[in-house]
Amino acid sequence: MRFKKTALWAIIAGLLTALALTGCTGKILPVKCIGVDADYASILQWDGVMYYDDTGPDPAPLGKGKEIGKITYSKSEQKCPRAELQNGDATNLKTGTLLYEVEGYKTSARLWAGDRLYEARNNPDANTLNDLLDIEGRIQTVRFVSGNDGSDLMDFTPEANAVFIREFPKLEYIPFEQLYKQTKGWVGDIYWLEIEMTDGSSIGITYNTLSPSFNPSAYATPELAELVEQQRKLIYAQ
Repeated sequence: MRFKKTALWAIIAGLLTALALTGCTGKILPVKCIGVDADYASILQWDGVMYYDDTGPDPAPLGKGKEIGKITYSKSEQKCPRAELQNGDATNLKTGTLLYEVEGYKTSARLWAGDRLYEARNNPDANTLNDLLDIEGRIQTVRFVSGNDGSDLMDFTPEANAVFIREFPKLEYIPFEQLYKQTKGWVGDIYWLEIEMTDGSSIGITYNTLSPSFNPSAYATPELAELVEQQRKLIYAQ
């Protein structure tokens, strides 16, 4: 599965939508009935974790495990949907869509919803990015990709790749709404990256240069911030 810009922008849009609904306070604000024609980012909630559709243009080379449940409420099917997602809710999946484990991954990190792959982006029980994504020992390559079409720009050098593989999973996870508030809107130049796994799947991430941080959300250590900037410069040195 190759990362595409549109998939991660859908994730960011979903997070920003959640912020708009809560006003960054954690309380759901009154909203008008928006009807079935609303343009939702594709989100589901299961066992307290919020997942976002990251299927991409190609099917992920990952197997389905056992069935664990199904979608019981879809906002897109409601004339006046509730604002806050509950367990078993989705924004635009059909009611009755079956949920499955992803073979080899914790269910708190990845789920299959029908034939679409969903990845965790908000988990109140996660302390590190590895708790959120279950990627430690699975990363093979990190690369810069185009923010326009998701095409490859440059792989990290082997030395930088090794540092990123070691340090990225250990970063302290913070909810995106907290990062958004602390950075006053997460403004700044954005780099687009792709993490390719040893199993052939991939995860799209973004890096903010103004307040050195990633989405999935974590602040970069000084070592990682310097590494990303150094690797970025190599693109233009070619």
